Amino acid sequence: MVKDRVYAVVLISASLMMLGAAYIIGSEKYSNIEDAQKGDIVVFTGICVYSKGDFSVLTDGLGTVTVYKGLIEGKIYTIQGKVVNKKRKSVYPLRITNGSTEELHLSYLSGVYWNDHSCYILTPQKVKLDRCLNVQKGAEIQAKGVIYGGTFYVISFEVGDFLAKPKDNFPYRVVGVVLDNRTPTIIWNGKEKIKVYLPYRFSLKLGDKVEILGIARLYSTLTLYVNSIDDVKITGKAERKAIGEEEIGDIAYGSCQVTKAGKGLSLKCTDLKLYAYSARTGDIVEFEALRREHSLVCLNCSVKLPREKLENSICNPEHEGVIKIEGRISWIRIYKNGFGLANITNNKCWILLKLRKSLNLELKENQTITAFGIYTTHRGKPALEVHSRDDVCLENSCLGS
Repeated sequence: MVKDRVYAVVLISASLMMLGAAYIIGSEKYSNIEDAQKGDIVVFTGICVYSKGDFSVLTDGLGTVTVYKGLIEGKIYTIQGKVVNKKRKSVYPLRITNGSTEELHLSYLSGVYWNDHSCYILTPQKVKLDRCLNVQKGAEIQAKGVIYGGTFYVISFEVGDFLAKPKDNFPYRVVGVVLDNRTPTIIWNGKEKIKVYLPYRFSLKLGDKVEILGIARLYSTLTLYVNSIDDVKITGKAERKAIGEEEIGDIAYGSCQVTKAGKGLSLKCTDLKLYAYSARTGDIVEFEALRREHSLVCLNCSVKLPREKLENSICNPEHEGVIKIEGRISWIRIYKNGFGLANITNNKCWILLKLRKSLNLELKENQTITAFGIYTTHRGKPALEVHSRDDVCLENSCLGS
């Protein structure tokens, strides 16, 4: 009997407390959180920006309150509760419902979406986001949200495309061909060269077609700084065209004779020099080479016909390009100015070999000689002009060897 009475009293007390709370919530005049005193009832709508255990922080974009209740970060709530600490704006919740974005003081950000360890909107200032979004890195974005503690809490957003033109300190995507794979990497986009600084120890191959996303700097040459290898996509190889039909950024192919060997090879079939490959004057080379602005750089080259296998043209020297002359030295004349001539014979055929002083050749009569050079004349007589001493072989031993 006593137990029943106690139970009844507890039920009555609980009911009175619930009725009291309902009365308070239903009848109290709500105070603004900024003006409220301890014990006042307030209503506050905000987004949860922090929650741990039974403690959460909400902000509406202007003000902030702490709530003694575990909530979900990123979710909007409306809190009806009693002020526990005015200075700290602490509230004991009496009722918690879902809040509406219309009651928040929203900020607007317009920029480019970026991620680098964390996710950001570049405006171009780096504004950190509360979470990463399902947005393509480098795309334009307009977002609504609230700022708290230097972090932008996104409520909603709209996404655009990549920037059509580069802006200083903004992400920019380059599409083109690798012209130079040293540091910096040079990309040709069809109109201009772009310098690209790739991540450490990462490189591309000459002739690669690529899409590269990085932070643009508008120096005299557009420069891109890439922070992740994931921002580099290889989409194929440059277009392959026959020599003479190529443009900058294409891969030219063909078969040509080397007319002059040096740091770069001069070729009979083009005015462009071929670099990154060694051959000798007179060799016929087969090549695939990347076209740069004023040169070709070898990608895949080989000697198709070595110069030794050229026919002996001493009897019929009037050919274009480099010819081979084989014979014996019948006489030599050296003039006071250092210039000289050597007469080379083979049966009934003969030709003059021009001996520039800079060649520094020491020839003797009756030596057998093989020389590679360009047909010319000397005072109306057939002659051969060689580029260097490397193009002269005596007694089957080439002087440049």
